[in-house]
This record gives sequence, C-alpha cells and structure tokens, in this order.
Amino acid sequence: MRKILIVGAGQAGLQLALSLLQHEYDVTVMTARTAGEVATGRAVSVNMITGDQLALERAYGLDLWDGQAPPIRGSHLFSPEVGPWPGYDWTGYYREPAQSVDERVKMSVWLDLFERMGGRVVIHPVTVSDLDHLTRMYDLTVVAAGQSGLAEMFPADHDRRGREGLVESVTAIAYVTEVEGDPAAELSVGGWMPGIGQLISIPSLSLNGPCRLLYIGGPTAGAMGSWPERMTPRKQLDLMLDAVEDHLPDLYEVYKDVQLVDRRSVTMDYSVPLVRDPVAVLPSGRRVLGIGDTVVVTMPGFAQNANNECRSADVYLRAILEHEDRPFDEDFMRAAFAGFEEFSRPFCGDLVRLMSTVPPHLYEVYKTANTCQAVADRFVEGFNDPADMMGWLGDEKATRAYLAEAAGG
Repeated sequence: MRKILIVGAGQAGLQLALSLLQHEYDVTVMTARTAGEVATGRAVSVNMITGDQLALERAYGLDLWDGQAPPIRGSHLFSPEVGPWPGYDWTGYYREPAQSVDERVKMSVWLDLFERMGGRVVIHPVTVSDLDHLTRMYDLTVVAAGQSGLAEMFPADHDRRGREGLVESVTAIAYVTEVEGDPAAELSVGGWMPGIGQLISIPSLSLNGPCRLLYIGGPTAGAMGSWPERMTPRKQLDLMLDAVEDHLPDLYEVYKDVQLVDRRSVTMDYSVPLVRDPVAVLPSGRRVLGIGDTVVVTMPGFAQNANNECRSADVYLRAILEHEDRPFDEDFMRAAFAGFEEFSRPFCGDLVRLMSTVPPHLYEVYKTANTCQAVADRFVEGFNDPADMMGWLGDEKATRAYLAEAAGG
C-alpha cells in the first residue's frame, strides 16, 4: 500500500486525502488545527464551487451539504453608467447550480470524516526541516498549506505568460444573516462601486445555517487600501455597508440590517495573482509537490479559489492512480501540475486583467447581455468553465463574432 503525506487540511488537501482513502492508499494529513479549532476560528476566504467541480466532490460522496446550502442558480450583475460607458443590469444562469459553504463548516466536517474513514491525522505545525525528515517515510508528499508559510518553498514563476502588470487586491469578506424576502435568494449579485471595487453577495451556509456571504474586492491602490489592517469584525461590516450605501443605495436597502453570523465571521484577504513552481527541493534534495492555492493564487473577488482547489485535487488524484507503483519523481509532479494549471490559467492572468480593465469589447458583452439571455448565460457559465470563457472573451474578434451570432439567433 502506497503511503502519501498531505500537509494542510483545506479544500485541495482534504478532498485529495478523502478520495485516496477510497482507493485504499495509506494517507496521513498533517495540520496545525483540530477540526474543532477550525470550526470556531476566523472566516477564511470566499468559497463557492460551481457545477462541474461539485460533481467531482459528489463522485466521492463528499457533497454533504445538498439540501442544506442554498443553491446558487445564477448571477445578477449590474452597474450604473460610468463615464462614457452605459450601465447594465441582467441575470445569467448556470447549467447546474453552484454552492457556497463556509470553509469553517466544510473543512471541520471533512477532517472528522477523514479520521472516521481510517485516515491518520497529525495535529502539528510543519516546518521545512520537519518535511525534510518526514518525506523519507512516504512515497509522495503533497503540500496543501495555503498561500503563505510553506508556500514560500515553491519559487514564484514570474515568466509564465499573461500575468504581467497584475496588481495587489484586497477582499473584505463577511458572512451575514439572511434577509427575509431577499429577491435574489438563489442568486449571486454583483454590483460595481467606482473607486472601490466589486460588491458580491452570495447565498451560503455557515456555522448557524443558511446565510449570505458578502464581499468587496478591489485594488489596494483604491479606497479599500486605506481601511485599517486591524479592526473589529463589526467595524469591518460597517465599512462594507457604508460603501454599499454610498454607491449602491438600492442594494443597501436590502442588506442594511444584516448582522454577522458569529463574532469571527469576517476576514480581509490580500493577494496578487501568482503561479509558483509546483516542485520544491528540500535541503536533503528530496522533492515535494504543491497543490491548490499553495502554487496557484487567484484574486478572491473572482470566486475561483475553491474551484481551483477542487479541480487540482481531482487532477492529482487521477495522476496518482494512473501512475500505479512507479516512483513519484519530479517528472510525475510536473505532469500532474500541468493538468491543474491548464484549468486555472485563465483566472490567474488574462481574464483577471480583462475584467479589471473592461475594454470596449467586454462592455459590448455586458450591454448585449441586457437583451440576449444566451450571452448572459454563457458569461456566467464561464466561471464554471474558464477555458470556454477565455476562448470567446480573450480575443476581441472572437467576442464580436459570438455576439453577432447570439444576437442573430
């Protein structure tokens, strides 16, 4: 039986660990916090998974929140008129509903489940020297430890195409109470706030049941960059609601009375889209493989981190199974990562730049979606299938050709 060590207990690490157990691998997960500490900790990030990725969880019985987490059937996007650009207001729908579950709920349950299924959990922070010792005892070591700490073992790859000029962003995140009679109870809602960034509201599930996930993402060079780095949870929510009141008064009327679902249900996430080399070389010369946001970082505002984590776990699982009893050498590691990068690449470069700068052909998409449901639906479905979105949005000629075809249809 092949022995695999996974360092970290987030979406990618635990999904991979739980899936490998079902193929009779000997799997150990090392993490710094118990399931109880995860559940009672601070909110972590934006977590939304779209239909194709949910199917990957479902294949291994990990979709434990169907019927509890409210379905996300589509996205309602709107913006007031900004300078010479007209406003827009439309709703696009996913082929299959998406889902958002607070990571504190999901990861605490999955960590308990992993142990009940026979996996070995070691609660201990891990250093590079620890890894150097531990790797001798396992056939493969996978690092799923998030964007900092051990992630710094993996050199940033600044040469990969499409990521030049991307700036640091900040995302203010808050899980808040549901609104009775919310007209968008099953929709993600996105509104643009000039000078600040994008407000997104998502139906979600947190510690006390169904709720709403509110987040505002924008460049640190904008107004959010002046927000205090340390503040009380209530202060953060107040700043978020103040911004909504100033720029999106109709939406403010919907959310003005929301409360935090618990006293730790907020966080501020600072990030720059980044790809790291997937293989880290330890002092001994042994190698470890990075997964998920340890090696691919996207802006939280685009809600792709959870999709990337989920897809990376599935790609690595299939690579491990197909490799059978051969050594997990560096060639294996790079080949496994290549499959993950293919999925994650659009939202780590070109699409981020496109949606941040909004060139004229993208405005044409937003405008056409006002009256053409096919365009609205295809745009929204692109968050489930980034390659398709990149295929028709990433090239102006392809965009205009599709818009003409869709409008004619």
